[in-house]
This record gives sequence, C-alpha cells and structure tokens, in this order.
Amino acid sequence: MPAITDPYKGLSSFQKALLSGSIKPKRCAVRRDLYFLRDRPTPDTIRMTYAMIVGRQVKAIAIYIEAEPNEGKRCFGVGYAVATPFRRQGLAKAILSSSMEEFELLLAPQLPEPGFYLEAIIGVDNEPSNRVAKQLISQEPEAIFDGESGLPALHYIKLVA
Repeated sequence: MPAITDPYKGLSSFQKALLSGSIKPKRCAVRRDLYFLRDRPTPDTIRMTYAMIVGRQVKAIAIYIEAEPNEGKRCFGVGYAVATPFRRQGLAKAILSSSMEEFELLLAPQLPEPGFYLEAIIGVDNEPSNRVAKQLISQEPEAIFDGESGLPALHYIKLVA
C-alpha cells in the first residue's frame, strides 16, 4: 500500500536540483526571505514551490498544486516540509504562513472573482504538520481516508477571500 504523499521527498529533490544548478528559484517580491519556482512535473500539472534557502541549503518548502474545484472556486493543495536539522524551530508555520501570503498575491490577479480554496491532507499520525494546519488552515479538519494511500488522514480546507 502506498504512503500518504510526503512533501519531505519534494524538499529533498528540490535541494538536489538546487545544488546541481538544474533549478534557479527567484526571490519573492514581498517575502524576501522566500524563493519561488514554478514548474510542470507532468504536462498538465503546474507546481508552485516556495522555499526558505540560506546559502545553498533549503531549510523549508511549501508546495502548491491545483486540485479539483470546490464550490465553483479554484482549489489548491498545499504540502510543506522542514529539513531535518531545522525542525522544532517554528519553520513549518513560518513557511506556510509566508508562502500563503505570496501565493495569494500571485493568484489574485488571475481569478475571475475573488476567493479560492486552500487544502491540506495530512496523515493522522503527523502531529507536527497537523498542529500547523490547525493554526493556519482550519481548526476543524474532516477525518478522511487519503485517496492515494487509503490511510487515515485529516482534510483541512480554507476559503481564502
């Protein structure tokens, strides 16, 4: 049985690509402590990655991918991860909060009407990520079974106006 999608794998891949020079993220316009990269992991998927980078070390990332619309509005799934040496320093909350601000600024001009949904699906056993999602996305997640892995998860969703 597959596992729930792990954003830490994305952080590891991003770190390797940064070190090899195969990606060149740009500094964000408002949150100058963040870098941004838009790419296409598949022909019909646009991925937007925000990263905290110091030197050539990726400390944390937040990854946004468009999901199925919700209540007629665009919806984006978000995953976030912190590199092991930087955990327990509040960086998960910092990367999610900062990237949400940047993402809203990026997306707002493209929307036909204001508002979009942001969602996160997190394994029930991932207590650190669940704490962050409860603080920043929704205090009342829905208990679900992850569509990819079939494992118990919590679904957080928020209308960003």
